[in-house]
Formats: sequence, C-alpha cells, structure tokens
Amino acid sequence: MTLFWAIAALMTVAALAMVIIPLLRQPKQSAPSRAEFDLTVYKDQLAEISRDRERGLLGDAEADAATVEIKRRMLKAADSVDEGGDDAHTGHRSLSRAVAACLAAVTPVIAFGFYIVLGSPNQPNLPHAQRDISAEIEARQGRLEKAEVLQLAAKLVETLKKKPDDIKGWLLLGRTYLTISEFDDALEAFRRATELSDRRPDIVASYAEAMVVAEDGRITARAKKLFTDILATDPFDPKARYYLGLEQAQTGNISGALQTWTDLIQLSPADAPWLETINQKIAVAAKELGIDPDTVKPSARAVALALTRGLGAPKSSSLPMTSMPPATSPGASSPAPGATPRGPSAADVEAAGQMSATDRDKMVRSMVNRLAERLKENPDDLAGWQRLAKAYAVLGEKEKAEAVKKKIEALTK
Repeated sequence: MTLFWAIAALMTVAALAMVIIPLLRQPKQSAPSRAEFDLTVYKDQLAEISRDRERGLLGDAEADAATVEIKRRMLKAADSVDEGGDDAHTGHRSLSRAVAACLAAVTPVIAFGFYIVLGSPNQPNLPHAQRDISAEIEARQGRLEKAEVLQLAAKLVETLKKKPDDIKGWLLLGRTYLTISEFDDALEAFRRATELSDRRPDIVASYAEAMVVAEDGRITARAKKLFTDILATDPFDPKARYYLGLEQAQTGNISGALQTWTDLIQLSPADAPWLETINQKIAVAAKELGIDPDTVKPSARAVALALTRGLGAPKSSSLPMTSMPPATSPGASSPAPGATPRGPSAADVEAAGQMSATDRDKMVRSMVNRLAERLKENPDDLAGWQRLAKAYAVLGEKEKAEAVKKKIEALTK
C-alpha cells in the first residue's frame, strides 16, 4: 500500500510540474502594448508627411501643423508606455504565480479526495495470479463501461490460455462479449464451448441463441440447423422449440409457428418460466390469422411425448397446466442404464403422428405397460413410479393409479 501512495504522489508532482512551470517561466518577449503600437503608427505617419512635402503634395505650413500634432500624440503615448509597461508585466507575472500556487495547493487535495470517496484505499494488494476474473465479471456485469468489460474479458482470455478446456470460462466469455455487442468474439467463445462439451444440447442452444442476438433477432439458416439438431437429441428442449417457431413466423409461416408454440406448451411444466412469453406469442399469431387460439390443439406427436413424462392430457394455451414432476434439464448428465425408464424412440414419435386416435391410444398404453414392466426390474425408481401414476390417471385407470400411489408412499417414508 505504501508503494501505491508513493507512486501516486510522484505522478501528481509530475502532472503539476507540466502545468505550473510554464506559468512561472518569464516570457522571453512580451507582446507590445497598445501605446507601443500607436508609437509605431505615428512614426510611419511622420515619414509619410516628409514624403508628401518632398513631392509637393503638402505645403510647408500644412506639413508643419501635421507634424506638430503627431509629435504631440507621440509624447502622450510615450508617457503611457513608461507608466503602465512595467506595471502590466509585473501584474501578469503576479497573476501567473497566483494561479500556479492555487493549482499546486488545490489539485492534490481534489484528486486524493475523489480517491478516498470513490476509490478503494483500504483494498489490499491482489496479484493478478490470485484473482478470480470469472467471478469478477459475473459480479459486476451490467455495471461496467465497455472499456472495463473489455479489460476484464482480456484477463479472462489470458486465464483461458492456461485452462483452455474450461467450458464454463468460455461460456462466460461469450456472454460477456454479448453484453457489449462484440458479436464475432462472442460467437467464437460459444463455438469453443460447444466443441469442448461434445455438442451438449444446452450449450449448443446457447451458441445458437447467441447467433440470434448477433443477427438482431433474426433466425439464420445456421441457427435453425443447430436448433433442429437439438430437438433431434432432446425433443423436449424448450429453447429450440421456441426459436424454431420464431423462425417460422419470420418466414411467413404463422400457422406453423402457432402449432410449434402450442406443442411447446403441451411439453412444458406447469411452472415453466417461459409460458407467459409463449402464450403472448400464441395470442399475437392467432390474432394475425383471425382465429381463436383455443381452437389450436397440440399435435399427436406432442401429446404422445407429453404422456411419456406424465405431462397430462392435451392442453390449450389458455387452460391451466396439470401439475407434474419437473422435466429433465437439457444439460443434465445421462442416467445409468436401467436407472430411469427411457422415453419414446424416434420411431415411436413418428408413428404417433401418423396414427388414428384409437391406434395412438393403443401405442400410449403400450409404452405405459413397458414403463410398468421396467419398474418391476427397478422398484426403487421414485420418479418412474410418479410418471406411471400420472399416466394411469390420464388413461382413466384409477385402480392402477391408486396402487402406484401406495407404492410411492412406501418409497417416500
């Protein structure tokens, strides 16, 4: 800390010296006063009178009269120079010295006063190697000027050079660059995180979303491809479904966007934070098409998917959601084999979309039966029993649902 104050004092002295020394320095030649300027003019006038007399333009009487008047004025100007010249120079030097003294006294007081109020004089030294740059950015993000953000981002980049496999660090760097609209750097950071994570769906979704932000909300073909790939891996991913619906709306396929968002509601938990936004999108799309949003029903594919997770019967955008256990997050690690009964395969979902209502009901019952069989092999899977109870309730098999609830009560005791 002592070293800091010593350096600060030296810098203050150096800055003051650059300002004060010119004020104290005696000027080599001061600017002429008004009286001195007048004397020069009068001398030129006398010379002009002499030339006019020689050329015969002025008579002797006129020339003598003009000469006398000009010399009278010269005497008056000379008296002014003698009386005020030294005083003016002296006054100028006194004013310069006064200004220099004020600057020398006031500047350090103001500078150190600001530092005491706005700075951190009691903060101990913190070497760069001991700083958690990621934590600093997260703690202060949104309260920094662009230059400060760039400075912290540069330090984070240096940290990532030493830890190039830090996925969290690359994600943080990408989000940091997004906040100051450095889109190229942000996308590169998200790309690195995506590659390091082996294209984990949640990180791919962040990468694609950054592309949308960089394009001012427009869904490019590249972003659409990433969102489509996410759904192929996780058909429940809400971010992918939302943006794919937005892409349909942007390309004029309003009815397609309305169906996509309706399916997203069907596949969402009752307390999902995005439901309000999706309902607003549905209302706007339905109004543009001139239809009642409640007439748009979830697709057979969405209903089949929802039933496998106990998400209940078909739901419209304006109906209250059926409560259910939270869905697995996109970024969660895969469970051990046999620990959690699997959902429908891609073939199951594709088949559900093409079946009649009767055949689809049969397929759903078949999947529920498979879930029940697997639970016999893994009887301690509480989440699986909860899904089975909800599935039985939706299918109207109350006795089986009650039996499963008793099993759940036994597991939770």
